[in-house]
Amino acid sequence: MLFDLQSPRRRRVVRVVFGGLALIFAISFVFLGVGTGGGGFSFSDLFGGGSGSTSTAFDSDIKAADAKVAVNPNDTVALGDLVRLHYSAANSNTSSNGAPTSDGVQHLREAADAWNKYVKATKGNLSPGVAVYALNVFDLLARIDFSQARSDTSTTEALTDVNAAVDDWKSAAQAVQVRIDKQPKTVNANSYLTLAQYLYLAGDTKGGDQAAAQAKTAKGAQPSATSQLNQFKQLGHQLQAAIKQLTKQQQSQAGGGATGGATGGGTSGGANPLNGLGTGGLSGGGGL
Repeated sequence: MLFDLQSPRRRRVVRVVFGGLALIFAISFVFLGVGTGGGGFSFSDLFGGGSGSTSTAFDSDIKAADAKVAVNPNDTVALGDLVRLHYSAANSNTSSNGAPTSDGVQHLREAADAWNKYVKATKGNLSPGVAVYALNVFDLLARIDFSQARSDTSTTEALTDVNAAVDDWKSAAQAVQVRIDKQPKTVNANSYLTLAQYLYLAGDTKGGDQAAAQAKTAKGAQPSATSQLNQFKQLGHQLQAAIKQLTKQQQSQAGGGATGGATGGGTSGGANPLNGLGTGGLSGGGGL
């Protein structure tokens, strides 16, 4: 079923939330920075401007690490290696504009799966070095999943992809927290700002508020960061409200499925209202 566009309020909520997210991402990721430094982040930075290569240089190492995990699923070293290796392989599978190819995206998802297994195997004793790779992996996946949600043509698909983006933001926040806990001497205001943005987008307002408060007293604190974080906090609330609204819409469509099928469709909507919002948003290129 396509999106129900009959309700002006529903259209307005979804457009404001997702259009705002795309715009804020384009601005504030440069401001807050992610990964190992505070100088900003972009696809071109991460993938070296886009070499267009499809290197298989990491295949043998990935197979070797996979073999070790097959023998011992709790091999934390091998799992950590898989996070790094799949991320590096994604780095070698990019299009001419620096965005990951389909193979690159698959490597990112493999890296994410390896990280989730790594977290369980280490029982919380996580390496900050592995966390750096995981942070960049989940940041990229959040952009990809959110971008996909904007182009989806059904409510169910949009909900699936948006919720995947939320999970990505949660995992990104987890990786930032590892670096904060394990490398306290390197922590600065930017560390907490980055943590706060992910927590807000993931719907954890309380956690975001705590990180924002720590950012105000940490080394390198910037008064101007408050307004940026307030925007993220508001977006987090709006995003959760939109997800609830879309969930209700999905339930409503499911309830009217029989009638909709008889009449050729349960909604009178057209194209996905998220499509085209915030050009240069989350799906690669120069927008970030």
